[in-house]
Amino acid sequence: MYLGDSCFSSFGLLLPQDEPYEMTLSEIEACFGTSNHARRNIFAGLVRAVENLTHAGVPRIVLGGSFISKKPEPGDADIAWWYHEAIRWELIDPVFLSPERRQVRGKYGIDHKLDGLKDVPYEDTFEAFLRTNTRMPFGFQDVGIVLIKC
Repeated sequence: MYLGDSCFSSFGLLLPQDEPYEMTLSEIEACFGTSNHARRNIFAGLVRAVENLTHAGVPRIVLGGSFISKKPEPGDADIAWWYHEAIRWELIDPVFLSPERRQVRGKYGIDHKLDGLKDVPYEDTFEAFLRTNTRMPFGFQDVGIVLIKC
């Protein structure tokens, strides 16, 4: 999926839609991961993280934050990954299970949270949180997110 300028707000944020934009890692790289050194490094870490999580059986990973915006040099990529009873926890990199989320940022260049462990309404999940940018003016706070197709 190619995301042209019409998919972004005047603030450079991905426009919201009911369902996440669905993109492969190759498509994410083409749209967001090649324009400079910072983006290439974050994308490389994202690929390693997604490979680890999907290999362990994580069924859903969504991407949000400034990495999927027109911000020239984002600090990281933000992901929400979803619990499933078939996840093979022994295959997940231990940094994903640490209460110190900084470890994941240091190793992979991403921030993350696990969703689905508790039965909460969707609006209380990290995925739902990624759909909002509170730094934007009122009326422009809803943003799009990307479902990573693996």
